Amino acid sequence: MLMTPQDDPPPNTGRYLLDILDADTKQETIRRAISRDYGNRSFLIRQGDKANGIHIITAGTVESMFESPGGRELILGSWQAGDFVGGPYVFGDHEHMWGARALGTVRSLYLDHDNLKAFIRDSPPFALALIECLGFKGQRYSKLAQTLATHTTTERVALLISELAQNAKKSGDGMLRVGLIKQSKLSHMIGATRQSVANALQKLEDSGAIAIETTSIVITNAETLSSYAKTQPD
Repeated sequence: MLMTPQDDPPPNTGRYLLDILDADTKQETIRRAISRDYGNRSFLIRQGDKANGIHIITAGTVESMFESPGGRELILGSWQAGDFVGGPYVFGDHEHMWGARALGTVRSLYLDHDNLKAFIRDSPPFALALIECLGFKGQRYSKLAQTLATHTTTERVALLISELAQNAKKSGDGMLRVGLIKQSKLSHMIGATRQSVANALQKLEDSGAIAIETTSIVITNAETLSSYAKTQPD
């Protein structure tokens, strides 16, 4: 999901369910849940399936995606250890509005509806943490909708690269690098055509904001990249 650096939450607030919990509540969560392992591209949740609880990620990365009736995918977000997937409704009889699948190996703590409801009744701290995380997720999806509606393809690509760079470490030459993502994957992540993504990458490279290597994207001018992410026209 597209997220600018200033949208990144401070530690222990809003996003990561397990980090919000105190030690005793965290241990009780682990005790009540079922540990599950998923291989690369295995689905934790399938779009259209009947919902039954949440998965709290303890290791790995999960991406949530929506598939249109025509088969086109839009990546809605990527979630790390401490996040959970299974919303927006965590109770009730409903079908999942989108899916969630593993990127690489993933481990999760699974709480079905019955266990989740019982835990919320028994533990106000867990209930409050879950509400806070749902609020954060709602904010993120709202941000995605606004970005898709109001940002050009170049701005969306710049935002995505900026977000990925926040978790990157500087290379030996002092430059920030993020792993090169296929244009088809980028198009799914930002809701644009592959050709428009190719044009956006070329524009960012021509501006000096990035340099595209064989296996990575180099952030050559963070200020220029940031300006595209905020104000530059397509």
